Amino acid sequence: MPPDVIICDWNGTLIEYPDERPVLENTARDVFKASFPFHPLRMARIFRARRELEELYKRGRSNAEADFIRALFRVYNERIIEGVPVPVILRSIEKYARKRQTQAKLEYRVLRPIRECHQAGKTTGIFSAGYGYGIEKILAAAGYAECFDFIEADKLKANRGEAIGFGLNIYKKKPQFLLKLLKDRNIDASRVAYLGDNEDEEGCFEIVGYPVVAFLAPDELKQRFALKYRAFVPKDEKDLADYLKRA
Repeated sequence: MPPDVIICDWNGTLIEYPDERPVLENTARDVFKASFPFHPLRMARIFRARRELEELYKRGRSNAEADFIRALFRVYNERIIEGVPVPVILRSIEKYARKRQTQAKLEYRVLRPIRECHQAGKTTGIFSAGYGYGIEKILAAAGYAECFDFIEADKLKANRGEAIGFGLNIYKKKPQFLLKLLKDRNIDASRVAYLGDNEDEEGCFEIVGYPVVAFLAPDELKQRFALKYRAFVPKDEKDLADYLKRA
């Protein structure tokens, strides 16, 4: 019996970017432009942030990926995003979503089968530690926003019209948030197909009835998850579409 519900990760599954760094970099550029010439202190803060980020990128992810991602968000939030009017950030995200290079990074080999499943009456959703508004706008620009019944992702925190920072609540806590999502939506985990691409999905694969490894996942991880969780590893778009229809 095929799955009734299909839930997808975002980064590395529906879009090639493995994390939200491109969104953060784009937003930082637009915030800098919006700060000239009336906000010199903010501009100076952004210059300092660039030096911190350069050092962070040099060190990279070699020690601990979770620490790298959290450090990345900390610098962007505290040095660049905090205090910026929310409309400035939203306009930046909307412009980024429409860019040709952003749209070219979408994983249409997954999006097309998802659209077919949605049209056939299956419930479809996105569950991600990425930025929900950005996901929504990128999909809308590509004509795929209506193919998903829900998007559960992190949000931009704000107070009185000014940004506090991009949230990072779901990251490294996906299994517990997935369980909450399923409970809140009254979804039977055994009837769920979950598509993911990295180690952060392991706990999710243990929960659902139909784990699926995304096309963009490393080969080593595909083999490991296939053995450990009996996860499905599609060969191509047709293989994925057939599995979701007739697993």
